[in-house]
Amino acid sequence: MLRGITLGWVFITVAGTGLFGQDQIRLKSGELLNGTVVKYDDASATLTFKFDKGTLGYGQADLAEVKMKERPGVVEGRKALAEGKMEDVIAAWKGPANEFVGINTPWVLECVGGLGQAYLSQGKVADAEVLYGKMKKSYPSGPAAIRAEVGLAEATAGRDVDGLLEKLKGMEGQLKEGLRPLREDREALAEYYFARGGAYEKKGDAKKALEDFLRVCVLYPDPTSLGKRAEKRAEALRQANKDLVTD
Repeated sequence: MLRGITLGWVFITVAGTGLFGQDQIRLKSGELLNGTVVKYDDASATLTFKFDKGTLGYGQADLAEVKMKERPGVVEGRKALAEGKMEDVIAAWKGPANEFVGINTPWVLECVGGLGQAYLSQGKVADAEVLYGKMKKSYPSGPAAIRAEVGLAEATAGRDVDGLLEKLKGMEGQLKEGLRPLREDREALAEYYFARGGAYEKKGDAKKALEDFLRVCVLYPDPTSLGKRAEKRAEALRQANKDLVTD
C-alpha cells in the first residue's frame, strides 16, 4: 500500500483536476473543512490547511481524506514537458513538487516525476537525486516507490547504460501488468518503460527502444505529458530507422 499521506492504517486519497480552487479535508470525526492545503511535511506527517478558522496543522491521527485541486503552473508545466522545454518545466513544477510530495494524487506524482526528468535532461543530476530520494522516502512502497526507484536509477547511473538496464531489470518483479492495471500501476509502468526505452536508445538498440516507447504511448499513456514524449521519441526513431520493424 502506498503511504502517500497515511494516517495510521488509513490511506488518504487525494483527487482533483482543473484549475486551482477550493480543497477539502475530512476529519476522522466526520467534519468536512473547505479551504487550501498549504503544504505537507513528510518528516512530521503533518498537513497544513488554511480555512476560515485560520491556518492549522493536522496530523495523521486527525485526517481521513484530502481532496486537492491542481495548482497554478501544473497545466503549463505539463505542456512544457510534452514539448521538451525543460527549463519551463522546472520553473512551473519545482514549487508544487516540493510542497506536496508525500500526497498521493496523480498531478503531484506527475510533477515530481516530471521535475526529476527535467533535472536530468539539464544535467542537474544532484537535484534529481535529491528529489527522487525525497520521493522514495515519502512513498516507501507501492507504485509511487517504483517511480522513485526508476528515477534514482537514472540519476545514479550516469553514463553507465548497462548498469542502468541492470538496475531496471531488477525492478521487473515489482511491476504489475495485466488486462486492467490500476492507474497507479499504469503510471509506474509508463515511467519504467520510458526510462528503459531511453537506455536502449543510448545503447544503440533502436528496436528495443522503439518497442518500449510504443508500450508507453499505446498501453500506458498516462501521465499524458509522458505519453506524448514517448510518442515523439517513437516517431523520431522511426524516421531515423526507416526499415525498423517491431515484434
